[in-house]
Amino acid sequence: MNIFKRSGKVTDERIENIRNKIFKEIYYLIMVICFISIGIKIFKYGVDTKLIVLELVILFFGGVYYLIRSIFLGVYWDEVEMHDRTSKTTMGSKTIFSSIGLAIVMAIMIGVKSAVSYADGRAQGIWYFAMVSFASIVIYVPIFLLLFGGIHLLAKKIGLKKQDDDNEL
Repeated sequence: MNIFKRSGKVTDERIENIRNKIFKEIYYLIMVICFISIGIKIFKYGVDTKLIVLELVILFFGGVYYLIRSIFLGVYWDEVEMHDRTSKTTMGSKTIFSSIGLAIVMAIMIGVKSAVSYADGRAQGIWYFAMVSFASIVIYVPIFLLLFGGIHLLAKKIGLKKQDDDNEL
């Protein structure tokens, strides 16, 4: 989908690669500026999501756009294949382990917050921590596995289809 690209124009590949490198550097610079802005606002005004909504939107949609474009261009799956050739652990396994790990870390954080905020004594705090952590793990592990694993499987399907289409030409 080349909406903004003019047809019939001859471009130098070297110039195009340099231009892409510059755009990549600009993207990274914008991400760094957003993180710095979030840090300054949190330090100056405290944790208030109303103040950092714009930065979070830029970070989120920038990442989502990059992921979608790389999946539909076939670049994501090519990178996964290159990673799987050189690494002992496949990207699929890393996706599963990181999903479970993220769910456990979030469950522990939520369990600690619940124990500290709502428990009256040590025994009740341990009980709240265990109960809330377990419930959070039961909730977040399937959600993260479906989300991250689903994206990985979708990227695989699209990447393999893209390779088949390229091989037919």
